Formats: sequence, C-alpha cells, structure tokens
Amino acid sequence: HIYFNHTPDPGFPDNQISTAKYNIFTFIPKFLFEQFRRYANIFFLSIGLLQQIPGVSPTGRYVTIVPFLFILLLTAIKELVEDFKRHTADRKINQTEVEVLTAQGATVRKMWKDVHVGNILKIKNDKFFPADLILLCSSEPNGICYIETSNLDGE
Repeated sequence: HIYFNHTPDPGFPDNQISTAKYNIFTFIPKFLFEQFRRYANIFFLSIGLLQQIPGVSPTGRYVTIVPFLFILLLTAIKELVEDFKRHTADRKINQTEVEVLTAQGATVRKMWKDVHVGNILKIKNDKFFPADLILLCSSEPNGICYIETSNLDGE
C-alpha cells in the first residue's frame, strides 16, 4: 500500500539517483574487465607479455607493451573524467530542492534525494519534472500540461 504524506515504507528504495559507473573501490576491477572484454586488448596484452621472454621475440621487449599500457592509461583517464562528470550531475540533481506538502497542508523544502513514495510535490513552471511522478493538477487553464521530452530523447 502507498500512503500519502506518511513515513516512507522501508520496502521502497530511496529517491537518490546514481548514473555513475564507478566508485573508488570498483574503478580498477570494472575498468580492467571492460577493457579486456575486447579481444584486441587481450591480443596486445598477450603479445606484449610474450615479448618479455628473452629469445621469443625478434623485436624489443617494450615495443608492444609500452604503447599498449599508454593507451590503457589514456582510456582510464578519460573514463575517470567522464565518471566524475556523472557524479557531479548526480549530486546536482539529488541536491535540487522541491516543495513537499506536509500532512498539515503546509509545504516544506526537501532535496530530491529525500523525496519518498507517497509524497505530494509542488512543481513550479519550467522546473524539472521526473517521469515517475503523477500530475494531479495544473495551474494552466483547463489543467493543460506541456511536457518537454528532451531529457528522455537524449538531446
């Protein structure tokens, strides 16, 4: 059951969003897993390791492994920068304030991450409106609501 403006049911997850791929503990294992799912990376690692054995390769020991590790390092830096941007965007959305109707009929300001299932929210014109909310009424004439779907469309 969902009760309006009551304490949250522990069966529902919180409202905090996270679009980031990594955290401080999972970056290295997940990054290496993603990189070595590609056969080309396994191939170059294998060749680079075989070249480390004296007498196996006619070329130098570091001809393959150094450029390969350099490319892996650049890819890791790019992934870190992109994931940092995701964490920043998540933090910005989670800390955005919204007005929540209390059981007494007053509104209080809460952060998006503190909104729970059953809360009644007051969303003002031109403000972010998540797809998991239900519109109960609109201040527009005849209750009209215009929806911009650019976030859903990936624009």
